[in-house]
Amino acid sequence: MTLRRRVGAGSLRATSATAAAVAAMMIIAACSSSGSSSNASSSSSASSSSSASTTGSTTIGVDLTYNDTAFWAAYINYETQYAAQLHIKLLGPLLAAANASLQNTQIETLVNEGAKAIIVNPETATSLGPAIEYAAAHHVQLISVDTIVGVGKVYMVVRASNILYGLDACAYISSKVKSGYVLDLEGDLTSSNGADRTNAFDACMAANDPAVHILKDPTVWVEATAVTDAQDAVNAYGSQLKAIYSQWSSPDTGILPLLKGKSLAGKVLVVSDDGVPFEMCDISNGSINASQSQPANLYAYWALKYALDAANGVTLSAGQPGGGAPTLQMVTYAGDTNLGDPIVAPFVTKATQTFTITPVDGQSGTVTTTSVGDTALWGNVYGSAHGGVCSSSAS
Repeated sequence: MTLRRRVGAGSLRATSATAAAVAAMMIIAACSSSGSSSNASSSSSASSSSSASTTGSTTIGVDLTYNDTAFWAAYINYETQYAAQLHIKLLGPLLAAANASLQNTQIETLVNEGAKAIIVNPETATSLGPAIEYAAAHHVQLISVDTIVGVGKVYMVVRASNILYGLDACAYISSKVKSGYVLDLEGDLTSSNGADRTNAFDACMAANDPAVHILKDPTVWVEATAVTDAQDAVNAYGSQLKAIYSQWSSPDTGILPLLKGKSLAGKVLVVSDDGVPFEMCDISNGSINASQSQPANLYAYWALKYALDAANGVTLSAGQPGGGAPTLQMVTYAGDTNLGDPIVAPFVTKATQTFTITPVDGQSGTVTTTSVGDTALWGNVYGSAHGGVCSSSAS
């Protein structure tokens, strides 16, 4: 089995030898994973919620915003698995439950309980200021997962390239749609993830599909808003609506019945983001056409690896080989710049395809997809451990 990535010489889509070797190790681990999630404590004390081996030589704290989705359940499972392989003792994961003040307090607790570095999924890009200051005063550095930090210095940002998310969606849609309307269900444009996906998609569509009219609907990641916007577009444009790009997966469950009810299922392209099990199911049966697989396994492994580097005083810099990306890069948000590993996430379609587009944002003009049948995709691993990707227990 192989974890396919898009390849383009000299671009962000190139795959380094280091990344390929580690990916091969992770695929072996992923295929042997049970896929079950741990019941992480939401307490502000880390000691009672320690997971992974207690014989590990390095203590790493973990604080997440959520654990109640398939993605974060899979992430926690991979994290536990890789921590054991890397001889790490985990403190946590603690759960902030979208409470920024609680998250700052929890990180202080992890510092006080002996964490040598801390992995955090921030509530927002600008909510960690007190925690970063407190940790720095105690010579502890933070690794941010899935969110750029714009309120201080962290050791590393481990986050998929959301620019590629938008470009990949554009590559698929622009290759098949040459007229009419395309609905872009945007996320939160004040977030780096939503802004990057939207800006890249818009720039790419303008360069590659100028005859198509883009309907831009900001949703602030609210599923009900996205489904209502999709219904409005269907009612207004009917068969002239040629594609829907949903910047996250949750709206799919409302959009697909809507299209079926209007006899537009299979006629309107649907491209989504996340790579959750039900998307793997929907791609397989043709209900949606493509999805970006936000890589829970790569997030977990590289966050831990960089946490070890931080704990051991390793100095990293832009241009060095990355783990999920060919090279480490500086990423900027709200005036703060931090070192990041912009992971190249698999773009999943029913069968492997290659698209050539006019490149934008300095990226490659070649996009090669990953087949939905690739058993190393985290959505497939998690789904197979929960009754199959089409099972309600995997959702």
